[in-house]
Amino acid sequence: YEKKLDSNQNNLDDQSNLSIYRRINELLDMFISSIGEIDLQQQQCFRSLALFILKCEITRASLVGKLLMKLAQNKENLEEILIIFQQYLSPVYFEHILLQLASYLGDNDGSCPFVQQLNIDEKFHLAQWFINEKGQPLFVFDLLKNQVFNKTSVDKQQCQVLLRQMRQSQNLFLRQQVLEYAVPWKQDGTINTDDQ
Repeated sequence: YEKKLDSNQNNLDDQSNLSIYRRINELLDMFISSIGEIDLQQQQCFRSLALFILKCEITRASLVGKLLMKLAQNKENLEEILIIFQQYLSPVYFEHILLQLASYLGDNDGSCPFVQQLNIDEKFHLAQWFINEKGQPLFVFDLLKNQVFNKTSVDKQQCQVLLRQMRQSQNLFLRQQVLEYAVPWKQDGTINTDDQ
C-alpha cells in the first residue's frame, strides 16, 4: 500500500486512499471504546486484528498499543505488548511509543482495566516486576507516580528502594524524570496534597 501511495506521488491526485488510511484510525478508536461490551472470543479477534494492523503499518503502534492494553488480562499480556513492539519498531520509535503506553498505564481512566482492578500493593508489585525482572522501568514510572506513591497505605521504604534503582537507570530520560520527581509524603506519614 505504501509503495502504491508513493508511486502515485503520495496520492495527491486521488485522496480516497488517504481517507481509507484515516478510517483505520477511526475504526481502532471505535474498537478501543467498545472493549467492555464484547465477549472473550471477540476480544481475541480484536487482538489478532490489532497485531495484523501493526505488522502492516507500524505508524499505528500507539492506537494498537492502546487497544492491546485495554484487552490485557494479566501482567504477561502487558509484557507481550512490549515484546511485540520491540520486534516491530525501531529503538527510537519503540521508546516514543513506550512513553505513550506508560501514560495509558498510569491513567486512572480505565485505559488498562486489568491494572485498575489491582489494589495498591498489587500495583506496586506489578511495577516492581517490570523494573526488576523485565527491565522496563520507563513503562511503569507513571503508574507508580499516579497510582502508588501518592497513597498513604503504600510501603514507603520499598518505594524508596525502587526510586533509588530508577535514579541509577541507564535510560537518561527515565533518570531525569525520577530525579525531578518529589514523593508526596510528609514526615508524619501523611500525603502532601499541596502539589497535587
